[in-house]
Amino acid sequence: MPPHLRALCLIAVTVLGLPTLFAADQADDTVYFNRDIRPIMSDTCFHCHGFDAKARKADLRLDIREFALKAGKSGEIAIVPGKPEASEIIKRIFTKDEDDLMPEKASHKTLTPEQKELFRRWVKQGALYEDHWAYTPLKPVAVPPMPAGGRNPIDAFIGKKLAEKKIMPSAETSKEKLLRRVTLDLTGLPPTPEELAAFLADQSPTAYEKQVDRLLASPHYGERMSVWWLDIARYADTVGFHGDQNQRIFPYRDYVINAFNSNKPFDAFTREQLAGDLLPNSTEEQKVASGYNRLNMMTREGGAQPKEYLAKYGAERVRSVSAAWLGSTFGCAECHDHKFDPIKAADFYTLQSFFADVKQWGVYADYSYTPEPELKGVNNDSPFPPEIKTTSPYLQKQDARARREIADFAQAKTDPAKVAAWAKSLQPFALKNADGWLKPAGSFEIHKAAVAATPAKKGAKVAPAPSAGTVVESSLQTLPAGQPIALKKALAKGEGLVVALKPGALRVAAVRLSLPEAKAGTRSSLTVGFTVRNAAGKERKLTAGFADAAAHDIKYSGGAEILGIGNTWALTVPATGTASAVWLLDTPVDLAEGDALLVAIDGANTQPIQVSVTPFGGYDPLTVGALPRTPADQAVAYLCSVQPARPDFEQVKAMAAKLRDYRRGAAWSLVTEARAPITVRILPRGNFLDTTGPVVLPATPSFLPGYRQSTEQKRLNRLDLANWLTSKENPITARTFTNRLWQIFHGNGLSAVLDDLGSQGELPSHPELMDWLAVEFRDHGWDVKRMVKLMVTSRTYRQSSSLRPELKDLDPANRLLASQNPRRLDAEFIRDNALAIAGLLNAADIGGPSVKPYQPDGYYEPLQFPNRNYSASKDAEQWRRGLYMHWQRMFLHPMLVNFDAPARDECVALRNSSNTPQQALTLLNDPTFVEAARVLAARLLTKPAKEDRLNAAFVLAVGRNIKASERTALEKLIADQKVYYTANPTEATKLLKIGLTSSPTDDPATHAAWTQACRVLLNSHEVITRY
Repeated sequence: MPPHLRALCLIAVTVLGLPTLFAADQADDTVYFNRDIRPIMSDTCFHCHGFDAKARKADLRLDIREFALKAGKSGEIAIVPGKPEASEIIKRIFTKDEDDLMPEKASHKTLTPEQKELFRRWVKQGALYEDHWAYTPLKPVAVPPMPAGGRNPIDAFIGKKLAEKKIMPSAETSKEKLLRRVTLDLTGLPPTPEELAAFLADQSPTAYEKQVDRLLASPHYGERMSVWWLDIARYADTVGFHGDQNQRIFPYRDYVINAFNSNKPFDAFTREQLAGDLLPNSTEEQKVASGYNRLNMMTREGGAQPKEYLAKYGAERVRSVSAAWLGSTFGCAECHDHKFDPIKAADFYTLQSFFADVKQWGVYADYSYTPEPELKGVNNDSPFPPEIKTTSPYLQKQDARARREIADFAQAKTDPAKVAAWAKSLQPFALKNADGWLKPAGSFEIHKAAVAATPAKKGAKVAPAPSAGTVVESSLQTLPAGQPIALKKALAKGEGLVVALKPGALRVAAVRLSLPEAKAGTRSSLTVGFTVRNAAGKERKLTAGFADAAAHDIKYSGGAEILGIGNTWALTVPATGTASAVWLLDTPVDLAEGDALLVAIDGANTQPIQVSVTPFGGYDPLTVGALPRTPADQAVAYLCSVQPARPDFEQVKAMAAKLRDYRRGAAWSLVTEARAPITVRILPRGNFLDTTGPVVLPATPSFLPGYRQSTEQKRLNRLDLANWLTSKENPITARTFTNRLWQIFHGNGLSAVLDDLGSQGELPSHPELMDWLAVEFRDHGWDVKRMVKLMVTSRTYRQSSSLRPELKDLDPANRLLASQNPRRLDAEFIRDNALAIAGLLNAADIGGPSVKPYQPDGYYEPLQFPNRNYSASKDAEQWRRGLYMHWQRMFLHPMLVNFDAPARDECVALRNSSNTPQQALTLLNDPTFVEAARVLAARLLTKPAKEDRLNAAFVLAVGRNIKASERTALEKLIADQKVYYTANPTEATKLLKIGLTSSPTDDPATHAAWTQACRVLLNSHEVITRY
């Protein structure tokens, strides 16, 4: 890229009060510092003669004018304004003597003859320096006259620059392309044929604006905008370091989606993420938002040093916050002062000190912190405290839906009269046992229990202990009903407790184990098995068809296997309530008087155990036992307790398995909790072992207006930082955010380097427009949707993206914006696009846990601690949006990798955009895209033969009619493929079986042939590109 397009910039903090000048308004015969000289100096001079005092040579500093004009150690003056022949810098860059040449040979930097001449002319013209544009205060900017055809002030700024260059803007693109462009930009999805037809039919002057308003109101707008912010926030489902274990954080993603959909002001968005826990009377939503501070990578590695990782976490937060809100590279100042920008090492650590109160461990382990036991299925299995239990609207919705499905199924499979009679017959039992559970009196037996194991209450006996420290099975006196038995210490392998229950004549459908006296935080691990012993001593093993626990993790065999030793109930006792697990017997057992139900218990536990039984079956441990009240719930209980039709029961079990994931909407989420701040020092060379550096307190960057330093009376905190970031004193945040919005809708930022507005970035192509947008955004309440609408309703946005040969040399990178910039869709939207075109996309539900698309077998084999077994989603979650794909930092899904999605181990403001063979192979062979092509083909084949199926495919895929050449090529492909699949029916069958969806067809050869044509279509450049 030519130097004048890169325009590298550096701030001069103490520059004489010179006005800021921009390249947009500068004449070609004048050499300007920001446009022409600073980029060259930044690339070739500042490393040795810039901001970093330790790296500075010959005591010469060129980044600040007053120092550059002083005499150096040799007495020579580097720059003498107006006199290049007297300026040492000019002599050095033109000399033929390699010993005096600058840049010196060892730097491997050279200046072209044109650059040398620029230096000479600049000095001749007075060697005027300029303030760095990004750090100057924001001031109102006058809007230029509106050009012909302009629609809002954006067009006035763009039109002014084009007029100066004598370039005409491009014509407005077609309505078809415009709707596809804005729909993809605002929702990440293509328009439907119905939406396109409605827009084409609307000839009103406000037709387009109505479409923009509709799209901004769509829930998919928040999903689309979240993809961009989650890159910046480095959101992922795993911790990144070492074993890259799963972490529980998806509610934060839901917060971001809701924030964009509700148009939360960006200043509030900032405060809630950086300091949601510090806000007065902070809400659950604000606490979830504070999870932003926890999205840095973490480790559970046993040999890691906590102090080292706390230093890593703190440094990463500085890099992320400075990149996200300040568009600056503070990370370059971790070890020393910044080489190019006025960021001192002290600035790095004073910014880090704002986060010294974030409660966290340097190295995480299996802490018994969790306030309630694990919510199995809700995202993951690795706690990284602090976390809070929160509510997921998505999970609530899915839970209610699953319960309705089970109830509807049960009612369809049962006789209402029989169900009502059964419920009536059990009313006496329910009256005697309020919660529906019988805690029977009976004899309790200890089998090979440790000597120290005793009944929990006075009155029980233990037989004398034989040798080997065990107690043989022996009779204990009958205990009162509901009496718990205690295991006083963990049992060795092979030892256990057998409880014999004699509840009398009773049908038993389910068994419950409870720890009624356990203290919060106590950990237990129990395995359970069931046997019936009749009065004659004959025993019969029982199987558990279903098992679950209220808010605990329970592992069970299910099916035909006996739920016995080796099947563990692992839990940590909750802060409130009783820890309990329920086993639903595969076949309810009718006990006669004198029969005993033997419950074998083995494992590690120090708490009293209570065993109870119920005749009421069910699939939910929170409701099993209570006599159902509604006909629907009674039908479910009847199906699980009485009706012998096992296929129906198996169906209920399969449907109920999902409920363990939904948990009535309960979920965990990492959050920020404040603690007493740890000490933060400047680490020499960034070395965490070197504690000789001075202690620092929170303060905003020294080169910007703001909070200079905390004091003993008032230590600044994260809320102060958040308020400063969006205050009028800070000019960078508004510039950073609007520049990134511009990139979303125009392909490039006004300043192209989105994460560096400093000296290694780029001077804005339209600096006045950039400042006008920033002021508009800040002064209109940080209203994101208002700014988005302003951008996408401009004439500049609505231009054609067709190439203009006459601009190839004049403006090769389209920085003047004489046309729109086409660009490839982001990875997630490529997936969404294919699924939407096929009609497969599950777009109705917003938010919720991450899902797992099809993935190559063995892809996770290198992942250990623990070993990972990837299980792709088996239902409609398979076709959810790419936004919700499981984000494994170390082994990101191959489709995401191939299309340049970041691992999100660091803040990423702009994704790379590559063009590789792997991308075409992914679109052709990834099961997601093959299945999409197959379903699209079936969709087309359902249309009557007289309809133009190929044209319908193009309208769905790219929003336009098919061209004659395309029709000819695809018709030949379909014909050839049909011949092949007719001759090779097994190949057609194999193709049509890819994916979870069924392929009902009486002509597999035709379906397969059309599938191949659709694979070609979905692999085309136009389908994955936004024009």
